[in-house]
Amino acid sequence: MDTRNAKKVPFLEESEDYVILLPNLEFAMSKSQLKTITELHNEGMWIEDIAEEVKRNPYEVLIALIHQVMRGAKVKPLAYRGRKYV
Repeated sequence: MDTRNAKKVPFLEESEDYVILLPNLEFAMSKSQLKTITELHNEGMWIEDIAEEVKRNPYEVLIALIHQVMRGAKVKPLAYRGRKYV
């Protein structure tokens, strides 16, 4: 897998011990499922409920939404910040 991009070229040092992150998740999904996830989220459905609807892990749904945000799709905020009271 080529993970290089214009901003950063990651590499693994041979002298380090590594952990593979999120090995139990599936990162590929169909375009139609990605569209469904985005639409359901934008309609106000909770991530856990979307996951049940599309039969995916809730973390996969969250990763799908982050993917959409990073590619510039219109996605309602994933989290809300409360007002700061002084």
